Amino acid sequence: MPEIRAVFLDAGDTLLAADPPVDHVYREAFARHGVEATADDVHGAVHATWREVDAARARGEMRWKGPGGEAGFWRRFVGAVFARVGGGEMPEPLLAHLVAHFREELHWTLYPEVPEVLAALRAGRVKLVVVSNWDSSLPSLLARLGIRDSFDDVVVSAVVGVSKPDRGIFDEAVRRAGVVPGAALHVGDSLTDDYHGARAAGLHALLVDRAGRAPEGSEAIRSLSELPPRVLAR
Repeated sequence: MPEIRAVFLDAGDTLLAADPPVDHVYREAFARHGVEATADDVHGAVHATWREVDAARARGEMRWKGPGGEAGFWRRFVGAVFARVGGGEMPEPLLAHLVAHFREELHWTLYPEVPEVLAALRAGRVKLVVVSNWDSSLPSLLARLGIRDSFDDVVVSAVVGVSKPDRGIFDEAVRRAGVVPGAALHVGDSLTDDYHGARAAGLHALLVDRAGRAPEGSEAIRSLSELPPRVLAR
């Protein structure tokens, strides 16, 4: 790997994971509002709704720029998932509960290697930036999880107005880091958003593949603990 001066890290399923998982939280919340759905049904509804979001982005419709901004996006997203499992019109308390739940640090967990990896990269004088498709709550969530100060910056799609894999968010991260694209490495769990998106923007990329399912030909790591030896060995 060439000399890397900045490492960009995705957030969800790269640095941290929902605990309990998103599907589990949605299912329990729906049940409290009288809608009993199977785990498979909720899983399918969540993923089908994200596919709709991705299809809209491909048409040039950025998720955070629709009516109502962030709040409007989550209203439409949760409402679509709820309708897909037979819930009909979404109750307002359901949305409020889910938004509040996912903003609490108690419902997220860092992957065990994260603190040590961040410390090693900072000791190697590599700039660290979070680059994530998240809403504006991410910086404060990272602070409450104790890792915000490990990063030089946090680039969030809801604030920038552009979501991965659009190159605009990578361009903004490169600008803020003060490096050229070829000196930056982006690391994340999504083959489309993180891996192909970063490479199309001229960055180096690694796919975080904790389950060992990376497609042939992609450059992947099983854990972030593999990062420091790759980045600092020069």
